[in-house]
Amino acid sequence: MSKTLVVIFIIVSFFCKEASGQLQQPGRIEIALGEEDEDFDVVPAGDRGILLYRQVTNRETRMELKYQVILVDTTLHIAWENHYYINLRYILRGYEYFGNYFYLLFQRNTENLKADLFVVRIDLNTQIAETFLIEREYAMELTEFEVIGNTLLFGGNSNNLPTIVCYEFGRSQPKVLPGFYEDRTQIQHLEINDRLRTFNVLTNFRTNDGSRSLSLKSFDEAGEIIKNISLQPSEERSLLFGRTMPLDRQTDLIVGTYARKRSDMSRGIFIARVSQDGEQVINYYNYADLKNFFSYMKARRQRKIEERISRRKIKGKKNKFNYRLLVHDVVEHDGRYIMVGEAFYPKYTQASYYNAYGSNYYGNTNYFDGYKYTHAVVFGFDRRGRLVWDNSFEINDVVSYNLDQYVHISGKGDELALVYIYENEIRTKIIEGNEVLEGKTFNELKLSFEDDMVNNNESDYGGLEKWYDGNLFVYGVQKIKNERDEGVRLSRTVFFINKLRYR
Repeated sequence: MSKTLVVIFIIVSFFCKEASGQLQQPGRIEIALGEEDEDFDVVPAGDRGILLYRQVTNRETRMELKYQVILVDTTLHIAWENHYYINLRYILRGYEYFGNYFYLLFQRNTENLKADLFVVRIDLNTQIAETFLIEREYAMELTEFEVIGNTLLFGGNSNNLPTIVCYEFGRSQPKVLPGFYEDRTQIQHLEINDRLRTFNVLTNFRTNDGSRSLSLKSFDEAGEIIKNISLQPSEERSLLFGRTMPLDRQTDLIVGTYARKRSDMSRGIFIARVSQDGEQVINYYNYADLKNFFSYMKARRQRKIEERISRRKIKGKKNKFNYRLLVHDVVEHDGRYIMVGEAFYPKYTQASYYNAYGSNYYGNTNYFDGYKYTHAVVFGFDRRGRLVWDNSFEINDVVSYNLDQYVHISGKGDELALVYIYENEIRTKIIEGNEVLEGKTFNELKLSFEDDMVNNNESDYGGLEKWYDGNLFVYGVQKIKNERDEGVRLSRTVFFINKLRYR
């Protein structure tokens, strides 16, 4: 083989490795919507599929609300469809999927905080619905609803204090979980672990010196406490937000953001490894010390910031970068643990105002215009709570009135696709640890027919969700025109789901 051919072979092999995977769209489903139809809410149900539900017009009876429920399987085909009827006195408050059941939570339509709760439990195999009435003797404003095994969990505020109550099917009396009904404490996250049949509650609390920290309480399915651990941050630091990852029944990882004392702006991330006996090790990683925290920026701006960091380090000065970072669930992938965070800031629009006659100028006022997302950061760490790598991904155009997760990951071995959706476009970046295998790419969502054209101005993209085994799905409502394909309506409005995966 000639030297030229050897060089070509090496180059081709290198680029084949770099582009060894790709983001695929292996399936799509469309459900036609009429002008008066509501679109669906979606609930990922693991390898059972996706649950869709919505309220529809009830033409059969006058005293009941009618709900349509559809189970779509993992190939995006409808497995079954059914309708369920609820008394008019109830309003929908929440939903949950656990095991083989889909739960819909209703509350009596009244302002009374002791209002009865009504639970519908639908068996995904038989489509049979069971109903449960929960009469409450305590006042609580609901903010959380989860299911574990045979137990319903309700979280919220009672007398402006955090409270969690569990109901076990077959028992008439509720159980108020200990350790939450305290001042200066807020429930931050309630997380179910299907594998261990346990649940973790992470709370944020004020310490006596004015800083903030996190407390982890773990319970079994019956609501019996397993562990109760308060993190002890180092001096002059506060712990702001976190997410938990149980390693086993004795050990947990808690990952989140920290700040200087009494500040609400984060300076970096922390990773804590805690054991049931209270032993804890907390590692802190300043944003300025991360390898790729600023790599989402344009090259010139990134270089300026990194040069500034280096100069301050040489002079022995601390680098201080303050961010609002939304932290998301920790996921396990190929023996490593990954957390995605998204940086954002509140966006305001300034407007002038005048007197009632429109003649004299009075001044300006600011209107909240939503949260502007700037970039996502991805952290990989091991079981000992040590950071292994970090990376980042620029987010463009996303402004939201709600703080939701936009960037998700789909993996293939050590390679990860960072993905978010904007209108009809999939935006992707491929990384492997600290390295970037492929910069940001833009691909349109696959449609059902070759000549379909989407009107984004009349479409509503619901979002992107993690699903099962690294699969994702995007859903929403699209207004589509097609003037060429035979047998296809000229104009149609559909609720759609597209399956995504990196392979």
